Amino acid sequence: MLAPGVSLQAQSADSEVARVAREGWLAVRALAPIGAPRDRLGPVNRALERLDALIVQVEARYADAAIRAGLAAAQEERDEMAVYLEHARALSNQMALIGPPAKWPLPIDELEGELWFEVDRFLPARDAYERATKVTGSPRAWLGLARVSDRLRDTAAACAAYRAIAAASLEPVEQTEVDAYLLRCKK
Repeated sequence: MLAPGVSLQAQSADSEVARVAREGWLAVRALAPIGAPRDRLGPVNRALERLDALIVQVEARYADAAIRAGLAAAQEERDEMAVYLEHARALSNQMALIGPPAKWPLPIDELEGELWFEVDRFLPARDAYERATKVTGSPRAWLGLARVSDRLRDTAAACAAYRAIAAASLEPVEQTEVDAYLLRCKK
């Protein structure tokens, strides 16, 4: 069933943006641990090329900026990453004026938190994850806040964040992380 006032073609384009954004994001995140060498950028570049074809949609522009920010983070290009994140935030704000805010590949605050954490900028990461817990309250946001709080040696905040997601439905690895940290909180 179609949403009121939304054509089948528009919904199809939205789902294509989401699919390509997810593929591009997963490809760039897979390269992060190895620094995103040029000879391994094929899947990322293909996703960016497909997004270019959809660029008339603000969702595609957001996904493009997010993937490029992720690529800059993988290459330790913090200044470039910050520019792409700023652009992604502006696009997310623009989207929120006419409908739901950006969510592919990640909502803006979670995106910023994840990438600032990756490049060891823990204060901006914490700020972003704190915003994300207020805006989306997703388990990913709380887990990010818990991890960055631990890195900042703020055990009380880390314990509070891990407690906030203790009952959430998580992947087994994440659930093990939460359970193990909560044992530390009892000491």
